[in-house]
Amino acid sequence: MNYMTIFGILSIVLNIVLILVILVRSPNEQSLQENLAPFKLFESSSRAEKSIDKFIQLLTILYFLLALLYVIQSYF
Repeated sequence: MNYMTIFGILSIVLNIVLILVILVRSPNEQSLQENLAPFKLFESSSRAEKSIDKFIQLLTILYFLLALLYVIQSYF
């Protein structure tokens, strides 16, 4: 397997995870609480929002770094 295939697979996985996390993150606090209540992941909805926002930022940074690596790899 070459680097382009690995970048492609990572890009697809990263895109799916990023879309799912953004869909879970809702501007409506009550909706967020309802979505995450069965998992008991967070103490409060405000804490959940902060954690999800940080995770979205991390995934977005990874997305752009992967795109940059892909462009650099295809250039050389």
